[in-house]
Amino acid sequence: MRFGIPAAIAAAIVLVVPAAAQAELVRKFTITATPGKASSAKKKYPITLKAVVSQNDTTGALPPTLTRATLLLPPGSTWNGDLFPKCSGSSIDAAKTTDDCPEGSIVGSGKVAGGAPGGIVQDDVTITAANGGKSTVNLFVEGTSPLRLQSNIEVKLKKLSGKFGMRADIPVPESLQEPAPGVPVSITSLQLTIGKSKKVKGVTRGIIEVTKCNGGKWYGQGTLDFRDAESFSADQTLPCKQG
Repeated sequence: MRFGIPAAIAAAIVLVVPAAAQAELVRKFTITATPGKASSAKKKYPITLKAVVSQNDTTGALPPTLTRATLLLPPGSTWNGDLFPKCSGSSIDAAKTTDDCPEGSIVGSGKVAGGAPGGIVQDDVTITAANGGKSTVNLFVEGTSPLRLQSNIEVKLKKLSGKFGMRADIPVPESLQEPAPGVPVSITSLQLTIGKSKKVKGVTRGIIEVTKCNGGKWYGQGTLDFRDAESFSADQTLPCKQG
């Protein structure tokens, strides 16, 4: 995911990985944030994060299967899950939908495209982000054709100290890695946007806020882990302003 940036500035990191003779695996990880302002005691700035990931093998072969993503967010990053209605992962798993989640608990959305062996192409996969509470966000992934996908990813958020302020662990369940025996799924593109605001005691609060802007910079890092392939890690430094 990404962090604050003034106006329409975006940080993009492109990694080119040699795969075999005459082949290249190209990965791109872009993060943007609106606005690029840190909240203060007097003024709060709800942050909307948008992450875009893509990977492509120039030979046309399928990229490796994603097993986990880890995001490190800048100091002062806060998930205000306790201020918004909640929708538990267990209720989403049981219903296989977020349609029954309480009003106001849906905090983001996204879409995924990918493929699988045998020429399978799937571009109808959606992500619905639901607030799971003070330290949890649920990502419900759903697709219908040609593969039937319905799985919730429970993302755990943990406060950190030092260069980074929060870690988001995103494990990809086996049901999404390999929805049918011998059919591993490769993600070719992913877009996810998370951000929501509401009035709390007359003050506009965001599901995501960042309270620090040290030296005019926010630091972040994203790591993607794959089956039978090296991890991809990208550091990002983005400009910010203290609100």
